[in-house]
Amino acid sequence: MRWESLFEDLEALLEAESAREKTSEIQEAVRVERAREALIQRLSPQINAHVEVQLLGGDRLHGRLAALGKDWFMLRRGEIEELVPIHALSGWTQRTQGQRQDAGEPRIGLGQALRVLVRDRARISIGGIDGSLLATGTLDQAGKDFLEIARHERDEYRRAPALQGSSLVPIPVVAWVRREN
Repeated sequence: MRWESLFEDLEALLEAESAREKTSEIQEAVRVERAREALIQRLSPQINAHVEVQLLGGDRLHGRLAALGKDWFMLRRGEIEELVPIHALSGWTQRTQGQRQDAGEPRIGLGQALRVLVRDRARISIGGIDGSLLATGTLDQAGKDFLEIARHERDEYRRAPALQGSSLVPIPVVAWVRREN
């Protein structure tokens, strides 16, 4: 009788150890999977959530997370749209629940998103990662690593007589691009 009890105890110990090992393996697999997750993937479930973001220069933006790209996101607040490169982000606070974006990995890069603004002849303002206003006007070109902005008064259209010059802004110093309607 004592032998049967001893064997049952040993069997229970082996099963418990096996369960602990399996739990440990699962936990490690989850940690590895989470370590592979990129910031944009982490933000994906927050589409349509109301968020506040802190940028490198101290600027704070808020709005509904309207879109995600490979290296940018867009906030919408009423009629205002702000395109923010991920490199300018220093903090993120989600205020309301969002919904998962099922389109898979974001494929549109920052350059492509900026070229849409060029195509639309959009009037924009550009903020820098140092917190300054870098330029306002019409986005004329989105190059590989720079933006060219035709400068003119806010209430003027981009016409030759209204132009006050142009500005070149390196993309790495851009914290946000605000589309003005």
